[in-house]
Amino acid sequence: MIDLNDLYYFSVVVEKRGFSAAADAIGIPKGTLSKRLQALERALGLRLANRTTRKFSLTEAGVDFHAHCLRVMNEVRNAEQAAQARLTEPVGRVRITCAAGIVRMALDQVLPPFLVMHPKIDIDLLTSSRYVDIVEEGYDIALRSHTEPLQSSSLIARPVAQTRVVLVASATLFANGPPTEPHELNGVSGMQLARRDTGSTWLLHGSNGRTATVSYHPRIRCNDAPLAKFAAQAGLGVVALPAPMCKAELADGRLVRVLPDWHIPRGTLSIVFSSQRGMTQAMRVTVDYLAEALPALMND
Repeated sequence: MIDLNDLYYFSVVVEKRGFSAAADAIGIPKGTLSKRLQALERALGLRLANRTTRKFSLTEAGVDFHAHCLRVMNEVRNAEQAAQARLTEPVGRVRITCAAGIVRMALDQVLPPFLVMHPKIDIDLLTSSRYVDIVEEGYDIALRSHTEPLQSSSLIARPVAQTRVVLVASATLFANGPPTEPHELNGVSGMQLARRDTGSTWLLHGSNGRTATVSYHPRIRCNDAPLAKFAAQAGLGVVALPAPMCKAELADGRLVRVLPDWHIPRGTLSIVFSSQRGMTQAMRVTVDYLAEALPALMND
């Protein structure tokens, strides 16, 4: 395999018409350049140049090879310029992953205007409730909702919102009136979100530092918050949801708060990415835009 550096050295020697001028131009000793040209000729099995102490000239094979070298060097420069452009201009494809619920709560509202503002940016969006290893699977950004600090030495987590989690249900679920104390909910039918809920219990916090644990029967176990919300609307049970996700349903009565004086610990929404070093401009403006746009929709 030819050392591509030797193509560059050969091109400079030809351009400068000799080793001395080429050595002065690129700061590499004349003897080194001569050895690299010899190595290139051995690799090709061709003599590329005639050289004496006073004169340097190309053979016929050298003239032809030099023309190809110029095209290679030009492509290298084009590749370098294209790569540098991604660091200075927002252009290219950004791959994002998040849960479907985050799309419904916010991304469906904020991504279209962003793409209008940045016509040279394209978005790949994967909705998944499983944990996506963004480094291993080739994603640039993950939006993650969590109650505990994210633990990863190789990832950067930028918190952007604090979201209240509330218990909701259909108004028809409690025929004898809504519960007023947590113990009245024990054994109730509910929807368990497999990714977030560690078991069939809710830990509730009340006023004056009170806490209570409620056990429920999971009618549905799933990893999709929108499905759990629709199940609650159908009267299948109680579900713990981020308040922004059920804001419209609470407003029009499709859902009602259950134990409104009690709450589940808030969740944090973070933008997660691998590193700021070498980040393309497209990725940088996407992260900054989401950090600015999401709090208005997700903070509650």
